[in-house]
Amino acid sequence: MAKQALIILAVVLVFGILLPVYRGFGFLDPRILAAYACLSLLFVAPASADSAAATPRALLARLAAIVAWGWGMTLLILGTAIVTLNVIYRRGSFITPPAPFLTALLVFSLSASIAIAELAAALARRFSGTAAKTTLRTAFLTILLGLAFGARVLPESVTLPIFDRFSTRRALTHLAWESAAVCAAIAALLLLVLSKTQPKGPFAKIPIAENPHEGGR
Repeated sequence: MAKQALIILAVVLVFGILLPVYRGFGFLDPRILAAYACLSLLFVAPASADSAAATPRALLARLAAIVAWGWGMTLLILGTAIVTLNVIYRRGSFITPPAPFLTALLVFSLSASIAIAELAAALARRFSGTAAKTTLRTAFLTILLGLAFGARVLPESVTLPIFDRFSTRRALTHLAWESAAVCAAIAALLLLVLSKTQPKGPFAKIPIAENPHEGGR
């Protein structure tokens, strides 16, 4: 518990205070704010993968608590970052991202968190908690590497249109709403799957031995 509290404190310190101080008003770049909206996925995925052994009803309650915690942490970090920015770089009025853009990001963050939580639980039930964590971590790492080094690997004819398309706040707002809708559909499908599956017990695959001399058939 103490180790987890220290990790959370470090994340809040780095992303909620140090990064806004370092970036200044560049922190309000739409792409940086979009990345902050994805922080909840990093909180939700590992915890959800450890919850697959519960019954469907208990699992859904557990996932709801995990999503609320992960999304709440994202709100806390983002709110802390905005307050830090306004305290360090005072401009006479409180500066925040435009409400439509911020709303779209937070709705996407919540929708994606629900989908990822259910996906992690489904993978853990199908394989194992360790396999689910490994799969999701690999996927996250691949995405991060693509964002970091895609411009160096892919030709400019591919990267430039992508960056031009998603470099504006309006474009990212539309993308956030569209992604939120897709994640909501995926979450609904995964919810149906999880509600109809039972956790595998440690002896689920061991057949009951039948002895014809003791009344067996």
